[in-house]
Amino acid sequence: MNDQPHRPSRQDRNEVRGAAGVASEAVDIVSRPVQGTHEAIAGTVFGALRRVGLGPASKPVQVVHDGISTGVYAAVRGISHLAGQGVGAAAALARPGEWRPITGNPTGAVLTGAVNGLVGDHMVALDNDLAVPMALYTSTIGPDGDEEHHELPGDTADPGALRAVVADHPERDLRRLVLFVHGLGETEHAWRLYGEASAGEGYAERVASATGATPLLLRYNSGLRIADNGSALSLLLTDLFHRWPEEVARLDLVGHSMGGLVLRHACHHAVRTGQPWVGAVRRMIYLGSPHRGAPLAHRVDQLASQLSRWSSSRTWGEFLDRRSAGIRDLVAGVSDTEVPLLAHASHHAVAACVTSSADHPLANALGDLLVPVDSAGGAVADVEPLTSSHHFHLLNDPDVHDHLMRWLSAEDEPTRE
Repeated sequence: MNDQPHRPSRQDRNEVRGAAGVASEAVDIVSRPVQGTHEAIAGTVFGALRRVGLGPASKPVQVVHDGISTGVYAAVRGISHLAGQGVGAAAALARPGEWRPITGNPTGAVLTGAVNGLVGDHMVALDNDLAVPMALYTSTIGPDGDEEHHELPGDTADPGALRAVVADHPERDLRRLVLFVHGLGETEHAWRLYGEASAGEGYAERVASATGATPLLLRYNSGLRIADNGSALSLLLTDLFHRWPEEVARLDLVGHSMGGLVLRHACHHAVRTGQPWVGAVRRMIYLGSPHRGAPLAHRVDQLASQLSRWSSSRTWGEFLDRRSAGIRDLVAGVSDTEVPLLAHASHHAVAACVTSSADHPLANALGDLLVPVDSAGGAVADVEPLTSSHHFHLLNDPDVHDHLMRWLSAEDEPTRE
């Protein structure tokens, strides 16, 4: 029995209505700390007037001011909600094919991924149509020579439908898969960043060309809990293995940033629940994954707590507290005891640092500006440095590509327990 919930396809969702809802919510979220700051400043001014003996004279002014400001902010939020509802209602009346899905192009998908990274869990709770459903894509080279991504058919498709999508290159081995999982606020299009260093190709296509493996890319809502995304990915891969046109002999996993932590949770879930796909995993590669947490996420957590202590800044603390569960999970990273590295696979990592040398005194403190070097390595024994680089250089870099080729081209397979 497949316990995975139904994942609505892009065609089942009205993304225009979802975008209208997001815009309306954004106005509501941003207006509240602005209103709180306005009220705190006004309260300070009127308080000073009372201390110098002008309280009785200023009282009517304060009453009028407070009434007007409260009404203005309420009107802004009310108009925003009405406008959002109006656009959503109009979009709901549109027939299929009358509007283009926002996530149907790279720019729309990237913006949607960023919004989901910030408040994706909130969007799911509101049943917003723009909440990203987890889905797998394959990578290919189109007629114009550019890399293209195609979504795999859903869980009702038969092996023949899958084969039609993934077997466009006869030289690819359908028994060998390489899965790429993006990080926070990203989508599968993130692997195209800095493509000028690789003739426009990303890791997926180049790895496929060099090893013959079939590349897959995951898109997921990075605002959800990392453990929940890991469990969902585990069930998604079980479903895929049941429908895959060939028996999979080898599965290698590559994760950038949060993606590496999602992969760890997916493997842990599969081991605990007996999912069949995990036995095919051979290599796990982490590119800047914060195994031991990300200090920046921790600093935001501390700042939210500090701001919430004072009445003048409490609304800004509440604003920061709206950040997603996925962001909160990056504070601690992954426990090696609770979510151990997959025992029968080999593990490799690339740790970037902005300094010119990995031995520089500030290399670990600065890391790649988001993840320290020691956190990017975690409990992984085989860690390669990437110097003079920031966190997003890891998505498409010639040196990282060389490491991927070395790890993924190796034929010797770890001994399985």
